[in-house]
Amino acid sequence: MKTTKYIVAALMSVALWTNAQTLDQNVTVEREFKPVIQDAGKISSVPQVMELNVQKSPAEYTDFNFPMAVGQNIHTLPAAELLHQRRRTPSGSFVRLGLGSELNNMLEFALPIINKPKTKLDLKVDHLATFGSKKHSVSNAALMFDQYFSKFDLYAGVGAGRESFNYYGNNFLADGNTEFSDFTKLLTGSAAAYDELNLVRVNRTAQLFTLDKLSKAPENDVFWRLNSYVGVRSLPGEEKLRYQAEVQYKAFDARNGLTENIIQTRAGFNNQNGKNRMGLDIEMSNMMYKSDVIAAVINVWNSYSVFSMNPYYSIERERFDMRLGVKSSFSFVHGKPFNPSPDINLEWRAIPKFLAVYGGVGGGYEVNTMDDMFRENRWLYSDLRIKDTYTPVNPYVGLKVKPIYNLLLDAYLSYSYIDNQYFFVNKDYKYDMASSTALGRPAENILFTNRFNVLYSSASHTKVGVRANYNIRNFINVQLKGAYNGWQVYETLMAWNKPKWEADLSTDLRLSRNLNVSANVFYEGKRYAKLGEGVAGMHVMNPKVDINLAASYSYLNWFTMFAKVNNLINNKYEEYYGYQVQGLNFMVGAAFSF
Repeated sequence: MKTTKYIVAALMSVALWTNAQTLDQNVTVEREFKPVIQDAGKISSVPQVMELNVQKSPAEYTDFNFPMAVGQNIHTLPAAELLHQRRRTPSGSFVRLGLGSELNNMLEFALPIINKPKTKLDLKVDHLATFGSKKHSVSNAALMFDQYFSKFDLYAGVGAGRESFNYYGNNFLADGNTEFSDFTKLLTGSAAAYDELNLVRVNRTAQLFTLDKLSKAPENDVFWRLNSYVGVRSLPGEEKLRYQAEVQYKAFDARNGLTENIIQTRAGFNNQNGKNRMGLDIEMSNMMYKSDVIAAVINVWNSYSVFSMNPYYSIERERFDMRLGVKSSFSFVHGKPFNPSPDINLEWRAIPKFLAVYGGVGGGYEVNTMDDMFRENRWLYSDLRIKDTYTPVNPYVGLKVKPIYNLLLDAYLSYSYIDNQYFFVNKDYKYDMASSTALGRPAENILFTNRFNVLYSSASHTKVGVRANYNIRNFINVQLKGAYNGWQVYETLMAWNKPKWEADLSTDLRLSRNLNVSANVFYEGKRYAKLGEGVAGMHVMNPKVDINLAASYSYLNWFTMFAKVNNLINNKYEEYYGYQVQGLNFMVGAAFSF
């Protein structure tokens, strides 16, 4: 649950995949227990690498980059997924256990089954959960294989995950302030009928619900995810032909909703052209949907496909890099059939190692799969299928300055025009005038539930972001990120659930060889929830302010203890309207390498 989000931060910081960044097993555990959880979606204003292959990797400030979009959501726990990256401890194996307040618990296990120079087979299992009043549990298992040849790498993997949670959020009457939990106790009576509002129709029409039927909606849900892939790629450092080809199958199954099956085929290559490089990336995504419920009462989308191609020409020099390309996406059945966007990037290192200027014009077509959308907001209505998003143009410009050896400053400005931008809103129902039960009171005319729908609008998004990083190797790392988001929407009143301001301050301090401490402060400004029409329906959600502290101590080469305190100021803000996060909570645990 969103509430656990800071258990996500806690758990994921403490447990997030093993990435041995130090020289011994002691530091391996403590370095991983950092509260800087960039993948959790807190704020992502760091430039992202424009790589020449299909897969993306974290930012490298000497590479060709552009500003990333700022994510407004913070997940309670990471959804089940299979990662392509390989993470190892020096010994190759470890187990990590944790237990905390609110029945928060975690388990992580890694084992290299085959660990030869040219053959790797890794097993990874992890579990993160909270079993208090706000229930959320995520369990994953994955096998990852690599076989290295003289000029290429053959890789494959399979993973499965289970996510379970409860709908613990509140429901509201028409005023948006009156909370209730049991529909049958409203004055209108359990037989009163309500019409479903704002349905984005696929196959079914809006339904009529009695309060008794609404009260019997499942209180829990379970998602199953499956991910398998196989591919081949050229080895890093290849000077001439660089390539990658991959086929991936993903399945998403919601117990109370739809089943989604996706087959993605990706291929990309680039080759030398004199001093420059010329390349092409292509991708075909095939989405298929089904449900055990008849189409008349659930939104089953037709199967459809999206084909994308991205030819480009890149120039790489000592003082500047340039990429000239165009992206074209063709959507069959749903949305616009042709969705072009530019792919132009430039970075000029005016004073190498001290000053660089970058900019460009991007854009793209985003397939909003159910798998992705239920990661972003697990409390969506069970059969909601969100339309794909198209950004025809996204110009940006930025400046990177390194005034002293250990300090990096990065600032940027970007603008996006977006078609079919979605905004989360509480799903609403209106009293049916033909109902056999009279309306009990005016406030019961509209009901807002703890499931979420989306509203669509054309939108423009202006973003100003800054980042500062100060690092003294093996001693201290401090990072400050901030962003201002200026939204303009055209078919709805507000950019619902989107904040104007975001900031993240994190630090990691190594006090001694065995003791590491870290802290994180996260801020997200006020947002607006939609519960009604016009200005009266705008409900302010309090800012998110969260402070986390952590420490780890390596007692032996193979044994590390850790502790973390989340939400130190006990700020019970809401992730989405009606869903309050956990207050002050803690976790303690230990990690063992073997």
